[in-house]
Amino acid sequence: MIAKLLALFGLGGRDHDGNVLASDARALINMLHGQHSAVNLAKIAGLARQQIDEVHRRGLDDPQYYKRGVTHLTELNKAARSRRDNIAWSGITLAIIYIKAEMLGEYGASARNAIDGYFEKWEHVYQADNPETGA
Repeated sequence: MIAKLLALFGLGGRDHDGNVLASDARALINMLHGQHSAVNLAKIAGLARQQIDEVHRRGLDDPQYYKRGVTHLTELNKAARSRRDNIAWSGITLAIIYIKAEMLGEYGASARNAIDGYFEKWEHVYQADNPETGA
């Protein structure tokens, strides 16, 4: 009932959640570009892709099974934050946003597109520097 009331005011619901994730993705990507070197941006992209791929593997490529992956990533994120490992924190945060956006289906497309754009720009640099990853 509360969810329906919130949806009437444009708050809550899958559409709202997708908009929030898209906004978070764009804000994080803009922050990363302002604070990190190209090498670190590539490391962040590579780490995020590895985490996303691992959730896909464990969740059998089915978004209905990704909630456990988000929980695991959230724990990793807290650990990275406590270590003050900004590269790990940033990559894991991107992965969390991406997985949550996948779970929303079409409503999460804007967030996924923003992160995919980031990957397109930086992932090739990570792959060139780390050929053994096969990423």
